[in-house]
Amino acid sequence: MQLARKTTTFWIALGAAYIVAQLALTAFAGRHAQAVGYLFNLLAPLLALAACCRCARLSAPGIVRTGWSLFAAAMLFWSVGMALSAWQDLSGQVASDTTYFSDFAYFMYGAPLLLAISSVSDQHPSRSLQWLDAVQVLLAAYLAYTAIFSVSPFAQRSIAPIPASLLVVTYNVENLVLACCASLRLLAHRRDGEQGRFYLLLSVFLWCYAGCAGAYNYLTLHALAGPILTELLPSVPFLLLAVLAAQTRPQEEAARPRHAPPPLTLLIDNFSPIFFTAALLGLGFVVLRDHFYLAATSLFVALTVHALRSATLQSRYMQSELALRTAHELLEKLSLTDGLTGVANRRCFDQTLQGEWQRAARDGKPLALLIIDIDFFKSLNDSFGHPYGDACLVQIAAALRSALPRASDLVARFGGEEFAAILPATGHAGAKAVAQKMQEAIAAAAIAQAPSRGGLVTASIGLALNADRQTPEQLLAAADQALYRAKQHGRNRIEGDGATAPRLSTCL
Repeated sequence: MQLARKTTTFWIALGAAYIVAQLALTAFAGRHAQAVGYLFNLLAPLLALAACCRCARLSAPGIVRTGWSLFAAAMLFWSVGMALSAWQDLSGQVASDTTYFSDFAYFMYGAPLLLAISSVSDQHPSRSLQWLDAVQVLLAAYLAYTAIFSVSPFAQRSIAPIPASLLVVTYNVENLVLACCASLRLLAHRRDGEQGRFYLLLSVFLWCYAGCAGAYNYLTLHALAGPILTELLPSVPFLLLAVLAAQTRPQEEAARPRHAPPPLTLLIDNFSPIFFTAALLGLGFVVLRDHFYLAATSLFVALTVHALRSATLQSRYMQSELALRTAHELLEKLSLTDGLTGVANRRCFDQTLQGEWQRAARDGKPLALLIIDIDFFKSLNDSFGHPYGDACLVQIAAALRSALPRASDLVARFGGEEFAAILPATGHAGAKAVAQKMQEAIAAAAIAQAPSRGGLVTASIGLALNADRQTPEQLLAAADQALYRAKQHGRNRIEGDGATAPRLSTCL
């Protein structure tokens, strides 16, 4: 904590020293004051550019790194505009192409910031959607410049004169809109870790820039301040950004459960691309009379980008639906499968028993239930260990499953070393035949029993059939009683009374 305070104090002192140096050198530069002012006004955004690039490099891939990269692009546009303005004023040569380049660079400074503000809040947003939004924003800025100055940025024509007050209002409104939009994103993501901190710094910079730019424009327009103050104001927001970004450190954040984004975030994420398309259409109609081909191109691009974006979103939606359905099916399968043996678990057994019992009661057909218990399994575990016992359970489950004659029959792990089998539309003779086939399959597996018992692993089976006015619980209890009798009578046998079962002509 103390080191962090020292670091903050160092950067604040460095920023203050920068301002003092700019004021002092500008005051004593004499006829070179303008050159000194341009030097500091160019150095400040370059420092901010370096700080943003550093933050982008240190940030993890995702929305935060993209935001810092766009922030750096905005600083680059401003630095280029300032360098061209300095060359224009200090060289005494007002070349039309240089003028257009500097004006256009200043104007395009807001485009990356608008993209950073309007980017979706996914940690790993779609690159294709980002490029589509970038195309719309850049073309919208190009058209806006054309609409304001009545000339394309790089056309060999003079910029149509517009009142300075109107131009000042235009830029002030742009700055305020950007600051307000950044504050809205901050409100929506203020608790989102690195993303929230990025929007906080972006909002602080944009509000500071809007204030300094408004003051600079007002003082310059009305000639109310000397050259020192007007030369200092453009550097302040960029210097503040450089100081704040230089102290930004990526932080490891604990994994948190993802919640549904707030309504404000959803509104901005879904409205911003529609706003870009609407802006392109509107600006295209504004410049249609004087710049027909440019307007036609913008209208075509707006409709094409909107179609591509809709198709991309629809494709992503269908892929998400398919992935969600597959994950749901897998999860459902896992929730009904025993993790060790791969057969159905107790939950699946209970659900199937209820369903088959209701079907049997409705259709008047028999329902057989088998409960299978591995003989002397505790002795086997004590002699060879639990890993061997688990391997035996896997082999026995496979043997029991192979003994089922139909796909509609179900074998499940009932608990511990016990298994159960549900045989729909099966009478006593058919159920007994399946039970005998199960014992034969277990014997064929040739699993060694504990030395104290000798021989191979065997199984006892209890058999029960549904009866009139009998519940599934009573059917299960009857099968359990039959298993108890099988154990009492010497194990490795099948017990069950089929006298209560309905006499049907069909059986397995």
